[in-house]
Amino acid sequence: MLDEALALFFRAPSSFTGEDVVELQCHGGAATMRAVFEAVIAEGAVPAEPGEFSRRAFMNGRLDLLQVEAIADVIHAGSEASRRLAQQHLAGGLSKAVDALKAPLAELMMLVEAAIDFSLEEHVYSISADEIVARGQPVADGIEALLGTWDAGRMKRDGVRVAIVGRPNAGKSSLLNHLLGQDRALVTEVAGTTRDYIEEVLQLDGVEYRLVDTAGLRSSDDRIEAMGVARAREVVRSSDAALVVIDGHAPGALQEICEAVEGLPVVLIINKSDLGAAVIATEGFAAVATHALSLSTGHGTEALPGLLRALAEAAGYAPGDESVLLTRARHRRVMQDALDAMRAALSAAAADLGHELVALDLRLSLDALGSMTGAVTSEDILHRIFADFCVGK
Repeated sequence: MLDEALALFFRAPSSFTGEDVVELQCHGGAATMRAVFEAVIAEGAVPAEPGEFSRRAFMNGRLDLLQVEAIADVIHAGSEASRRLAQQHLAGGLSKAVDALKAPLAELMMLVEAAIDFSLEEHVYSISADEIVARGQPVADGIEALLGTWDAGRMKRDGVRVAIVGRPNAGKSSLLNHLLGQDRALVTEVAGTTRDYIEEVLQLDGVEYRLVDTAGLRSSDDRIEAMGVARAREVVRSSDAALVVIDGHAPGALQEICEAVEGLPVVLIINKSDLGAAVIATEGFAAVATHALSLSTGHGTEALPGLLRALAEAAGYAPGDESVLLTRARHRRVMQDALDAMRAALSAAAADLGHELVALDLRLSLDALGSMTGAVTSEDILHRIFADFCVGK
């Protein structure tokens, strides 16, 4: 006797994998689970590889590749927004959007290839170059529109990355600590305390913010501080938005900071308002909002959640948007390949370069769309995708 457990039988093809499956639900505990595991292995069972059950479901046609990826996203969802989006993908929302693009593209390719096959036949319909463009342009527009959802989808899946930027001793670490509600970063009166960046996650109204406290931006002869400043610039470049913290009592030169956050949505936080405001030239910042507060007294800090929401929306995050969004780097790469091939096909048709060249590019675009759902997928790509899963799942 190893355990008094529950055995559940899932009959094919209605199981998750599409195969006959027996699930043993034991009471847990390391010794019990180890004994049961060793017993079933002794009877001929084989330990599952990472993602094996999801892979079997994919190979047996129970799920497509986008739904398989969505399983991992549901498991690792860090916010309500990312969970809802992952569930939408798991339900087939993104797959349907891709299929809606594949159907007219497949029909167009069929007509072009038929025109090649029957090019020598008289009285047989042959699609013209103008009709190819007329039929293909809406497909290209649809691919481009879906590709344009990448930033919004990435932020919903991975969180909105917000860099906290400013000169040394402006109050950046104090701002991070206040937002998190804990003393995560060291705060002292010594300028330049933060040498490396600190990244923490904040959940706010179902949205995940990845807050990154960076080293104060200034020129320094200290080699370690200079390395921290260089890394801060890298963090800013890879962020979706920035909270720029300015010492309202002694702002100092802001040109360096202005250049660092150029192109990003910015909220200006004028800190130390309790010490008396200085004249601050903020014209160089394309700020979403400017707000004065005092992190030492707490005055004005009640506005911070609203400022974060405004910053996220300025970065492209749509909190109430339930439309289909691309979420992974693979999605963007594949859809870009599909769009490039589609544009090449339309250019070839417009230049009347011949149906053969048009058909080749249409096939490349269709294959790219097919690889989104796994209709055309190499073993190497499958291995990389399932390697990210936990064992068995």
